[in-house]
Amino acid sequence: MMFHQIILKQCRETHCHYCLNDLPADRVPCISCSIPLYCSRQCQIKAGGQTFRISTDDNILKNLPCDLGEYAAEVIQYNDYELKIDDVTEHQHECQGVHWPAVLPSEIVLAGRVLAKFLSKSSSGDITIFVEKLELSHCYECMPFESKLDSHIYAIVLLYCLKHSYGTMFSIDGISISQVVIVISQIKVNCMTVVRLKSIDAHGLSDQCGGFPFHSSVHLTSNVEQVRVGKAIYKAGSLFNHSCQPNVHAYFLSRTLYLRTTKVVAAGSQLELSYGPQVGLWDCKDRQSFLQDEYGFHCQCTGCSEVNLSDIVLNAFRCIYPNCSGAVLENRVLECEKQKIEHFPIADKDIKNDDIYEVCLHAFNQNDAFNHIQPGNCLKCGSYCDLKSSRATVDKALICIKRLQDAILSKEISNTSISDALRSLHLLRSNLHAYNKVIAEAEDNLAQAFCLVGELQLSADHCKASIQILEKLYDPDDIVIAYELVKLSSVQLSLGDDSAVDSISRIGAIFSRYYGLHADLVFPYLQYLRREI
Repeated sequence: MMFHQIILKQCRETHCHYCLNDLPADRVPCISCSIPLYCSRQCQIKAGGQTFRISTDDNILKNLPCDLGEYAAEVIQYNDYELKIDDVTEHQHECQGVHWPAVLPSEIVLAGRVLAKFLSKSSSGDITIFVEKLELSHCYECMPFESKLDSHIYAIVLLYCLKHSYGTMFSIDGISISQVVIVISQIKVNCMTVVRLKSIDAHGLSDQCGGFPFHSSVHLTSNVEQVRVGKAIYKAGSLFNHSCQPNVHAYFLSRTLYLRTTKVVAAGSQLELSYGPQVGLWDCKDRQSFLQDEYGFHCQCTGCSEVNLSDIVLNAFRCIYPNCSGAVLENRVLECEKQKIEHFPIADKDIKNDDIYEVCLHAFNQNDAFNHIQPGNCLKCGSYCDLKSSRATVDKALICIKRLQDAILSKEISNTSISDALRSLHLLRSNLHAYNKVIAEAEDNLAQAFCLVGELQLSADHCKASIQILEKLYDPDDIVIAYELVKLSSVQLSLGDDSAVDSISRIGAIFSRYYGLHADLVFPYLQYLRREI
């Protein structure tokens, strides 16, 4: 159950401020201040403290599974309803006089809503008792000095804003300021980012509301983006620990948080969410730095403490010998991977580790792995690579790739920009490891460019090349792979390629794994793909 939520500022004109779904053309503003926008009269009233009780006599709702029926009842407007006044308001205290949420950061406004919930029920105004009852962790002790100072300033501003709404209910003193600082720190650690999936075709047309911008006879390359639309506090969701290789996937329907296991979890094992970047997106060093800065802990999950192929090859260079598949690491990455490699159980080698030994067998064949591995040495054969020269070549090649990206955005792609990008791709493959993510991104850019100029077969070829790399960096059934398969399947449909059936089947299987019965609700574009085959 959601404790409180706030829409992000960049989504104020595109998403409902209550349910965070896409705004229709006939949006409904707040009656008092006209700043928040809602998708319906229901959401407008709920945000002010009233909730709807929907009639459940409709046979369609009765025939739906329980959770789908509840969701449909929430978002479909009925004429047959009764109103009741809820004891918690969400927006009412913010639209009296100056609309301060338009100025303050989203997390501070969310802290204000959490405090307003307490003040609306409390007769004493004792914030200390409320903070204790929240039972949410915080990382104030680990915050840098500048962040602590910002929190104290925001706490004072927030208290004055709340005092304007609630009068003399509480005093602004050192104790109340310190408690609000703790609340702000709790929000920082425990708020979850609410995301919505958005489909975008190669010409920039978006499909956020379930309608499809394609003609049945013309298919365009489409991709899927996760759009961050809000932040919310779910007290139950805050109980889950983090892992860079999570076994639980979180998604949202309206204001409801759903949690679904994506792997077989042994009895007694922890259920773990990801608080941010996962294995495959960033390497171990960058993930740990982010989690330390944002949440104040040093991650020791399986992804950060055990050897995995992705962390080794994600930013790796290739060996100087063309037939060697070994990875060559820079010092920044190597220092993070040394201890993981040192404790890797070589005696337990099995099929799932074959790829790992293929890129760093030499590291495991030494008695003292920690000392003998050096930056620039191939982890498989031990040969030396001049990383300074390789880095200079890669940086030069990336300039042309960036130009192609800009051309894709402007829809002004020339033969020269594609030719330059192809030569740059060759340089990248000559200097970077075959599974380096930079190569996957370059292949993806070329796939988009070839689609825009009508070379669909070349687009499909480069899209497949990108997916082959990502399947090494992520689990082959990871949701990221499904997003990439959306691009590939749309090109395959345009080509009349029978393999589109297999791609769409994989998309459906992965989405079912992550979203269960809600797959078609979360990603309605999947229904369109299925219809086309």
